[in-house]
Amino acid sequence: MKLTPEELTKMLHNQIKQILASDEVTSQFKEIAQSIIQTMQSTLVKPGDSFKLNSEEIRSLYPFAKVEGGYMTTAKGSVLNLKNKSKPWVVISPELESWAKDFAYYLKTGNVTKLLSENVDTAGGYLVPEEFNAVMIMYDTEPTGVWPRATVWPMKGEKISFPKLLQNPDVDDGNFDHFAGVTFAWTEEGGEKQATQPEFGLVEMIVHELSGYTEITNILLDDSVINLINYLTNIFRAAWYWITDKSFIDGTGGKKPLGIINDPQVLTVQRQTASTVTVDDLLNMDAKLPAVFDQSAVWFYSKKIRAAVRGQKVSNASNELVLQETYSSFADGYITSMLGRPAILMDGKIPAIGTHGDLILGDWKWYYIGFRQDFVMDSSRHYAFRNNRTALRCSGRVDGQAAMPQAFVVLTDPS
Repeated sequence: MKLTPEELTKMLHNQIKQILASDEVTSQFKEIAQSIIQTMQSTLVKPGDSFKLNSEEIRSLYPFAKVEGGYMTTAKGSVLNLKNKSKPWVVISPELESWAKDFAYYLKTGNVTKLLSENVDTAGGYLVPEEFNAVMIMYDTEPTGVWPRATVWPMKGEKISFPKLLQNPDVDDGNFDHFAGVTFAWTEEGGEKQATQPEFGLVEMIVHELSGYTEITNILLDDSVINLINYLTNIFRAAWYWITDKSFIDGTGGKKPLGIINDPQVLTVQRQTASTVTVDDLLNMDAKLPAVFDQSAVWFYSKKIRAAVRGQKVSNASNELVLQETYSSFADGYITSMLGRPAILMDGKIPAIGTHGDLILGDWKWYYIGFRQDFVMDSSRHYAFRNNRTALRCSGRVDGQAAMPQAFVVLTDPS
């Protein structure tokens, strides 16, 4: 279709009259929006221009819109049913309704004071696509390593306790005992029987709050092309889980969880070569781990450790590599194992290579997390009202410690 500006104006005038005369807005409204944009961008209609919009063209008209479940919500609050081509508009925002009336008034009277302007949103400017995408550029962090593998106990109060059988599965310390002190003796008929009983202990957790606070100007909130509150909630929540995940590894106890590498009861192995990790270290750690924890144990390691052991063989007489790496598909991702056990990258959460705790082997279901309160985000426009700011507060309450420290082996430095 090729139209002169005069023919286009006449066509638009007739369409708007039809729309304003009815109680509902039909698909003709989309044609008007596209036609107006074209006339604003060029004095002549170019050959091949179309006045019928598909869903992709609608997206280009509304670059800040949210599309979900077949419906699109624009930045101004209008809602379209993308599957209904004849009557797509479900909700018309006040700005859009005002724009349609202003444009109809201009076509009818020629009054330039009502002329649409790209610089004024309510005058149609929000319909003009900008060279901008309403996205935030950021990379995703690695998924949590401890949370999905640990045993999580929901808590109704700030303290939770578990009775514990004081077992000792560590063969190397000379006190190997599966049954916490239960002993028997061979006796002659009628002889006195030896008294015996198991020993018990207590695992006690007291939750601690991990919280954060920030303020953001209301102007930024109002002018942002993305839903800034939702975005900050998502990123703060991800950070909260990342930090708690890290504390389950390196926490010092007290007012925070007791991490594996700082638990004095966790088993340790001294590295053979300073400042690095070798196959001997891995073999010694694997031998140190009690057999009862073999089935579910995994390695926590870093990319630098992966680089250090890559190419090393299990033994001089074997061609088997310590590190096995596969990439089967995009969905499955990158999979690694060391000595046949899954190896989980935990960069940023475990210490630097060559220091205590840079490599961990363990069965994480024996790490207990006391979970009193999940992450929550609260906002208030009242606290910083005088400064025209919105206050954001986030928090969550947890504790964590190894219920069975002997389920973990940590690589350490020579004493």
